[in-house]
Formats: sequence, structure tokens, C-alpha cells
Amino acid sequence: MKETSPFYKDNAALARARLRPAQRMEPSGAALPETWNRIGGLLERLHRITGIAPAAALALWMVECGGLPFKRGRPVLRFENHMFFKRWGKDHEALFDQHFQFGGRGAIAGLGWEQHKFRLKAQDAWRRFHGDQSTEYQVFELAARLAAREAACLSASFGGPQIMGFNHALTGYENASAMFQAFGRAERWQVLAFFDFCRVKELGAVIAARDWHGFARVYNGPGNAEVYAARIAAAFAGAGDYWPRQIGR
Repeated sequence: MKETSPFYKDNAALARARLRPAQRMEPSGAALPETWNRIGGLLERLHRITGIAPAAALALWMVECGGLPFKRGRPVLRFENHMFFKRWGKDHEALFDQHFQFGGRGAIAGLGWEQHKFRLKAQDAWRRFHGDQSTEYQVFELAARLAAREAACLSASFGGPQIMGFNHALTGYENASAMFQAFGRAERWQVLAFFDFCRVKELGAVIAARDWHGFARVYNGPGNAEVYAARIAAAFAGAGDYWPRQIGR
């Protein structure tokens, strides 16, 4: 008998499920109601399966990507220089150092996820790039040219849930490039990947208990858990300002 995939992304019913909610929020220009109006239907469907409340999932989404809108072929991206060093730069140090900087390497102060800068050419000035999607993609494409697309994808986080490429297996993808491509096709695959990640990591009960620190330790890493826990708690509390009473939190 053929085995059935345990991943939500491979569930035919979820692949066809309505993405938009039956009950829309009043579009106010704010990121949270706009995002709900795009993916709320699937969040409700997965709530019935997993118990993860739509408001909690949406709050986590807001923290991870800031509510940036979906663009086909260009999922929200954050490239991590220190991760690229681990996957490629440590074997090509001179070339890496021509183009990338991060905290803790050489004379640069800070931790690995801090002080990220890049330059396209060795004679260029160093530039920061986090916070601007156009520049993030410049850095991502630079890494892909220097190494390979897969190495670049392994070193970045993607989509509304900002799942790191090296976690592709936890979301049912053969490699990071495949996950990146899926996330660029539609937000549906980003939503399903988030719920697959939470299922594999057994985060459903943690979210239900509103244990944001416990969630952040797993999802964002122990080094940044305090920061992200505070952001998630604030986002979840703020979701109540938009949430219609008829939609469960």
C-alpha cells in the first residue's frame, strides 16, 4: 500500500481549500487585516485540524515578515550572512570577505546575526541591506552567483513565516530551492509550511498555552528568544484591536 505523506502541503484537500476567509476584516491599510483577507480561510481550516488559533498564527506571521504583501516569484526574503559563511564562506574565506560582513568575524563587533553588510565589488563601500527587499534580493543573487542557488537558499529565510531554507525537510521539501520556488508561487504553500513546521516541532501546545518564549526558543533560536517572545506577545495582543468577535482568537 502506498504511504500517505504526513505533510499538509501534500494534502489534496488543503491544496484546494479556500485561501480567503468567508468573513473579511475591514481593510484599513494595516498589515494584519490585509493579510487576514488574503489567507484567513486557510488559517481557519488549519485551526480545525491543528487547534492553532488563527489570531496566533497571524500574530506570528506579522512578527516574522512585518506583514509585507505577497509578490509572485519573490517571497519575502531575509539573507543571513553568517549562515552563508557556514555553508560556503568557510571554504572560500577570501572571496567571502570581499563581499560579506557579519558580527563576530574579524574585527567586527556583535553576534553572528548582527552587523550584516555586503558589497557587490571589492572597491565598493559596505552597505546594510536588512529591511529593504530589493537590496535583500541583490545580496541573495550575489550569493547564488558566487556559490550556487541551493547554498543561497539554505542561508536565507523565506515567506510570511520566514522559514529558514535549511529547514526545508521539516516542511516536506527535498531541498531549499524547491521550498523557495513553492513559496514564490502562492501564499498557500507558505501557510502550509508554517503549520508543517509547527507539527514536526510539536509547537501546537506551546502556541495554545501562549508560551511565546517557548515558541521563540524553537522557532527563532535560544539566542533571540527574549526579543522575539516580546514581539509575539505584543503582536498577539494587538491582533485583538482588529479581530471581529465572530472570529475566534
